[in-house]
Amino acid sequence: MKEVLYNKKNAVATITLNRPETLNAMTGAMMGEFVSCMEEAKDPAVRAIVLKANGRAFCAGGDLNYFKKLIDQEKVFSQDLLKNLVEAVSLIRTIEKPVLACVQGAAAGAGAPLALACDMILASDNMKMSFAYARIGLSPDGSASFFLPRHIGLKKAAELFMLCPQLSATEALQLGLVNWVVPQEEIEEKANEIVNTLAEGPTQCYARCKQLLNQAHNNDLMTQLHLEGDLILESSQTQDFKEGVQAFLEKRQPCFKGE
Repeated sequence: MKEVLYNKKNAVATITLNRPETLNAMTGAMMGEFVSCMEEAKDPAVRAIVLKANGRAFCAGGDLNYFKKLIDQEKVFSQDLLKNLVEAVSLIRTIEKPVLACVQGAAAGAGAPLALACDMILASDNMKMSFAYARIGLSPDGSASFFLPRHIGLKKAAELFMLCPQLSATEALQLGLVNWVVPQEEIEEKANEIVNTLAEGPTQCYARCKQLLNQAHNNDLMTQLHLEGDLILESSQTQDFKEGVQAFLEKRQPCFKGE
């Protein structure tokens, strides 16, 4: 059985974590499949990606039974898991199309930063987010120490890493960690609405938005201004820009092609 599923419908790729019996806990093999799915989503026909999970949880972090086997075999921490998790986060941030995480139930340990790496997060009202690495004596991974302080500051990030509180969906929304919270029974409909809107948008423009956001915390003002200038010039050469201007002047909705 595949541990990560890939499906393409129209211009939307859906990547689904598929170890529901373990609350989609991560292993090296599972994250290897995830990386393969992200590579497949580079297909130019794909204009938006939604990351989902089967079962009652999004991802409970690393698989503790998997870790126990490694300990019993006197092996160091899974190099495959680390390597594939790094590659997964890198692909989410650099793929030139928007990625929406659709999160229900537990998003814990490395499952939380996997969601945070996505461009936007839709959470169900039963979502519980925690960065509980310290409960098993581990320091954070999977980009947790990169994204969390940028969202909520160093002091609050230290609290979440060291005291390991569990955030409700409402608390995560208040902290700016998720974009929307909806009832569990409505999450599928809302996810389709968002991702289909993204798939009908100016795909190259979104890619440049991601590039700017990726650089925003590292560049000084003048470097970022010049990068903005370079990218808006590139955007102005696209068919979508021409369509956007024409549609505005004609007082109609634009029909973007991602070109």
